[in-house]
Amino acid sequence: MRRVILILLMLIQILFFINYTINDGIIFYNIYIWFTLAALAIITGIRAFRSEPHLNESRHMHSYFSLALIIVSCASVLFILYIAIMQPYYL
Repeated sequence: MRRVILILLMLIQILFFINYTINDGIIFYNIYIWFTLAALAIITGIRAFRSEPHLNESRHMHSYFSLALIIVSCASVLFILYIAIMQPYYL
């Protein structure tokens, strides 16, 4: 179940990137939700990385998914900061 949550959080972060590239004018409605979700995903990724996997999960796969979520979420936060600095009218 944790792996599914990690994958879904990564997909949501990727969808925000796709949303910005396709239609950047609508992002200002979503930027606060995107930042909140990115912060939540970073916390979830760190907690998942520190926890032990279930009996039927591989330790390596569990840590790969956790690290991938942390990296994608940190990239989202950095991209949001980039948008805030370069295009402040979206805020």
